[in-house]
Amino acid sequence: IALMLFSGCADLAGYFEGISSESSSSEEEIEYTEDYYDRKFMDEVLTEEEKRENIFSALTDINMNTEFIKNFAKIEDESGVEKYSFTYRENDFIVYMNPDSTVSSVRVGEDGTDVYLEGYESYNVDDYIMTDGMIKSFQHMMANAVEISFDYPSIYEFVDWRYRHEGDFYYLSGKVLIGEDKKEHTMEMVYYYEEAENTMHWYSLHADGNLINIERVFAEPEIEERKPASEE
Repeated sequence: IALMLFSGCADLAGYFEGISSESSSSEEEIEYTEDYYDRKFMDEVLTEEEKRENIFSALTDINMNTEFIKNFAKIEDESGVEKYSFTYRENDFIVYMNPDSTVSSVRVGEDGTDVYLEGYESYNVDDYIMTDGMIKSFQHMMANAVEISFDYPSIYEFVDWRYRHEGDFYYLSGKVLIGEDKKEHTMEMVYYYEEAENTMHWYSLHADGNLINIERVFAEPEIEERKPASEE
């Protein structure tokens, strides 16, 4: 089956350009130093200076502008691992700590990429976040994929969808309820962004675990293995 992906996919320039800057202010009687703004997102949630510095250092390593961090909070669970959650430009992140107050990893969501991983090279956070514009474009792609995979159903509904971005690859997965009886099906899609042409290409599509055979339209790029951090 040939998949013509997708009418609105080529014009994605606006989704891959820089995000507009934000500003914040406060009327508190304090000294407005650079350190204050860099670490303000932790406020009273985390007051231990060593941990604050280690978290800030890890976030700096992945090129994160901490002034855009919101909703920083400690995660309380029974795992015994010290964790903190926050949002960055509307994307969820989790910081995992070591018992010695160093950072073990900074992960996109609960099951995404460890953009910062202790002992390994750090990634650029901008290569792993999704913008509202990207998600809206992918929602259009999802509708086309469902229609082709399930013979153009007249009634369908998306539930529990997740979006993930890793470098030039974009991953979509979730469930679709088809028909009046809302029969549940699973969908998994992967797309590849070709920067030179500013175009999104289909990479793979699975419906209910079955690969939909569609002619590939580009050469599969090689994925490099993560390198250990260089010793200084």
